[in-house]
Amino acid sequence: MPTTLSPSPSPLPPDLIPRLLTLYRQQVDPGALLTPVRPWAPLSDAEWAALAPLLARASAAGRPTADPRGRLDAIFRAVTLKHPRGGRACWHQLPEAFGRHDTIARCYRRWAHAGLWARLLLAVARPDAPPALRGLAYRACCAFRRGHRLMGLWGVLLARRLGLHSALPAPAARLFDPDLSESLHRAVPGVLGWVARDLRRRIRRGPLQALLRLMDLAGGRRACRALEPA
Repeated sequence: MPTTLSPSPSPLPPDLIPRLLTLYRQQVDPGALLTPVRPWAPLSDAEWAALAPLLARASAAGRPTADPRGRLDAIFRAVTLKHPRGGRACWHQLPEAFGRHDTIARCYRRWAHAGLWARLLLAVARPDAPPALRGLAYRACCAFRRGHRLMGLWGVLLARRLGLHSALPAPAARLFDPDLSESLHRAVPGVLGWVARDLRRRIRRGPLQALLRLMDLAGGRRACRALEPA
């Protein structure tokens, strides 16, 4: 009597394994995709000249600031300070020499609502950004992630798509990933079908384990302030 062979398993979705390898890299080396830390320093003339057009759009939406360059220096100093227990410092830890911390915080929020930090993040991510602007990448990431509660999910998505993971409020593997969720939505039927067609021979644990791990990563986990990037 001829032996009936189980059908050959269908191939996995082509984008599943590359995506898994990318996420695995983030898990093993969370600092691989982070922007190098740059110690705070007052804005140079070249940096201020690169920032001024972006700031002009934000200032047009509200009350003009008497000393916008000094206010930016104060905000960048505040967002790059670290708390002794890890994560970002509180506004009241800003040294008094930069002005009242509540005034600086209000200005930061006003400019966040005007879209300044999102425009700055987009500007430093451009391949043709001038050197003075690229040098502000770390400060731009710190300023952007400080307002993650104001920006919501779209802010996380923007930082992910730009590849600026220092702008995320926690390691990427701990945050909800809408793009991965969409990829899984397309991949799940193919993976389950691939496993089901091969059940008569043996259970394929690898694809199922990969699928479950990806689902866990897509959903994110609870992240606290101490987990913010350096």
